[in-house]
Amino acid sequence: MYNEARMFGVATGIAVGLVLALIIIRTINRDKKLMTEYDEMQKLARGQAYKYAFYAVMIYEALVCWLSMGVELPAEQSVIHFFGIFIGITVQACYCIWKDAYVGLNTNLKRYIILMTIASVLNLFTAFMAWRNGELFVDGKFQLQTINLLCGLMFAAIGAVGLVKKLADREEDA
Repeated sequence: MYNEARMFGVATGIAVGLVLALIIIRTINRDKKLMTEYDEMQKLARGQAYKYAFYAVMIYEALVCWLSMGVELPAEQSVIHFFGIFIGITVQACYCIWKDAYVGLNTNLKRYIILMTIASVLNLFTAFMAWRNGELFVDGKFQLQTINLLCGLMFAAIGAVGLVKKLADREEDA
């Protein structure tokens, strides 16, 4: 099913992604701290967001378990479970955006938007190249490269919610 080289490649990719995430966090924080600072209202809203994200992932995983009992799902297992992770991240981020708890007190919003746009474009480009090479969907199943598509769409959805929130706030202020 999976060979050792592929599993090592995935593990290496995740490790590199975590290191990059730490570097990005330090880059987007004005004070170069690793931890983003939030006020009390933001901390409460973020707690609610984590709760809703947890429930969303649990519902998704229960649904996947139930569906996989009788039907072979049209995706590799890694794609199925990463999709659940992306659902949780999207729920958490979107809730925080609507409650003004997404951007920390020490976050440089311009840098953050630029980095998220780059991440979205790179992931969507990688997915497009995989689709163009016929590697996205093989033998009736979404392949590992679909994770790039899901990640790019997740960043784009979070960005869209942020834009809608910004426009809604402008209309409220007017």
